[in-house]
Amino acid sequence: MGHVRVVDALVVRSDAAGRACSMEIDDVPDLADGRDRFGGLTSGLITGTDVDDVAALVGRGTDALAVLVQLQWVNDLADLVATTNGSVVALTPVHAVHAVPPGTLAVLDRG
Repeated sequence: MGHVRVVDALVVRSDAAGRACSMEIDDVPDLADGRDRFGGLTSGLITGTDVDDVAALVGRGTDALAVLVQLQWVNDLADLVATTNGSVVALTPVHAVHAVPPGTLAVLDRG
């Protein structure tokens, strides 16, 4: 239990006017060292709305890494419940973006 799988990852860029855009990790020169390990993670599941939400959290003139993860323990728990002839009644995805405490989000400041 406890495995996490990265499903999608994008760099979110907010310009000085607050307009948001996204790019793949491969397209950010400052992240060139991670291309072999993290390039190609984009799956298209992070939406334009997600990009706007992340950009609003980090502020203008800032880059941030948006990562969508799958918590494998949910599948493990469902398998365990099934072995007891039980069933999972509901799984609820979380759609909201919440600010994280300072120091837990790495941000590239282009300013």
